[in-house]
Amino acid sequence: MKFLFNVLRVLPKPVLRIILYVFAFILFCAMPKRRKLTQNNIRLALGENYKKTTIKTFFYFSNMVSDNIKHLGDEKFIRKHIKITGLEHFNYAKSLNRGVIFTTAHFGNWEMMVCAFALLVEPVFVVVRPIDNGSVNRLVEEKRTSCGNKLLLTKNANAFNFLKILKKNGILGILTDQARRDDKMKIKFFGRDARVAEGMAAFAYRLDVPVLTAYMKEDKNGSEIVIEKPIFADKSLGFKDSAKKLMEDIHKRYENWIRKEPEKYLWMHNRWK
Repeated sequence: MKFLFNVLRVLPKPVLRIILYVFAFILFCAMPKRRKLTQNNIRLALGENYKKTTIKTFFYFSNMVSDNIKHLGDEKFIRKHIKITGLEHFNYAKSLNRGVIFTTAHFGNWEMMVCAFALLVEPVFVVVRPIDNGSVNRLVEEKRTSCGNKLLLTKNANAFNFLKILKKNGILGILTDQARRDDKMKIKFFGRDARVAEGMAAFAYRLDVPVLTAYMKEDKNGSEIVIEKPIFADKSLGFKDSAKKLMEDIHKRYENWIRKEPEKYLWMHNRWK
């Protein structure tokens, strides 16, 4: 797998993009269940242009993979082509000395975003689920840590580890737009019930940790990490109401991003299971 990655990485970017476009089209045709799931999710959330958005989504993620093959961990490229807006929100959150929770959705190039933030500002402790294929997982972990970030595997992550990081004013990075079947809390996402994990909200409530939402904005001139204003748990509410409100506020921001550029969201996942 690493040999194949290295071969792809030395290819000219236009050639690599064409190869991955073809691969994305093959997946689009050869995986009817995944294609139909994607179409149905887009239709339920947005109600229109779901077939067109589906193929655009497959092609967007093929571009994202090509960018990551070529540039993930490439500090020279990142410093030249990626900037940050809203850094004042991070600086304020950090100044509180309670730790910081960064959260985002599977929207845009989230892998490049967290890598670039580590190189441009400060490394992050990123909560990740290991990939089932061992050789792919080893390669992905190597690239994720090449930027200086530390990985917290979901099977080993626990409240004590999170608490230790936050007490040292460290940064936790968590994707919060997916959940397990045993997660009980439900919120509205595009008007439909979606399960969410409440663990992150517990730290925000108990320790008054600021939560920052961020995403990668891309255009022909380059890429930009957009950091939004911090969200705090409402301590005037009980824990369950506070946690639900926090997660709803976060997902409302996700909805705003997705409505503007729906092809950049990972619709292939069944968010409303």
